[in-house]
Amino acid sequence: MPIHEIRESIEQEKIILDANGFGIVQKVINLQDNMSHKMLQCDVFHDNPLPSSTTAFTAELLVTPTPVIYTDMIINGYQNRAPAAANENILFKETTIFEERGTTLPNKEEFPNRFISARPTFTWYMPKLYITLFLHGSTGDEIDNLAMSVYCAVESKKVSLVTYGMGVIREDHIAQVAAVMANGRSIPPARNVGQAYPMWKYGGVRPEYMMKSDAFADFFVSPSFDSSKTVPTAQLRQFAQLARQMVPNLEAFGTGGNVKGDIPDWVKFHLPMGIESGPIREQWPPTKYADNGNTLTL
Repeated sequence: MPIHEIRESIEQEKIILDANGFGIVQKVINLQDNMSHKMLQCDVFHDNPLPSSTTAFTAELLVTPTPVIYTDMIINGYQNRAPAAANENILFKETTIFEERGTTLPNKEEFPNRFISARPTFTWYMPKLYITLFLHGSTGDEIDNLAMSVYCAVESKKVSLVTYGMGVIREDHIAQVAAVMANGRSIPPARNVGQAYPMWKYGGVRPEYMMKSDAFADFFVSPSFDSSKTVPTAQLRQFAQLARQMVPNLEAFGTGGNVKGDIPDWVKFHLPMGIESGPIREQWPPTKYADNGNTLTL
């Protein structure tokens, strides 16, 4: 399988950011069609680590198989940052914060980090490699003598047209939805403990309803030790329905405050099948026979 070493650079003598303090520089590298490509190594070198700028600015350098669509999310106080590194089309990403007029060395973050990127990482199918630079700063800011070099070692191998076509379609779809990604669930700190077992904050067990022995439970054992009272089938089914009610998290299962008192959820475990699911037919499912005695499929 052939291995291609790609060395490209992005160099601009002067970049002027727009009214939103945003600028984009991009370079496209063509690869072979009908192939799968694996990133063996990728690295970025700042040929001019201290570019000249009237104000501080932030740079995002991305290596992707598709054009990068900026988002509405924030980076270092600026709008329109690049998609997150978790996006599956991001083969390499570096974020650099440059201080005003290059007074100090830039602060850099890389994905994957140098340890991981020294080994084979991601595979893609698009016959392109885009090197994209996003610049964030002040309105009309001028950035001079910006120069970055990118090194990529790519391994390519032949794949079927079906695999190639499905891979290209998938990567194109990922590129389209990258700008609207939102995930994660916000949890109020007060609710962080107790949302899963064991619920030690609440005593280790979930609260339970206790039924009244002289009301709801009187058809199990009569207070006077007489024979059990006969309860209508419809009423037993009502008890089963109340025992099956869904409740909010951490509340007791069942239904409270009924005329007969609280109805715990375990009541439904002791009711006959015909009470829980309705009348039982003599034969279920019903069968029908042909003249020769064979069972017919209804």
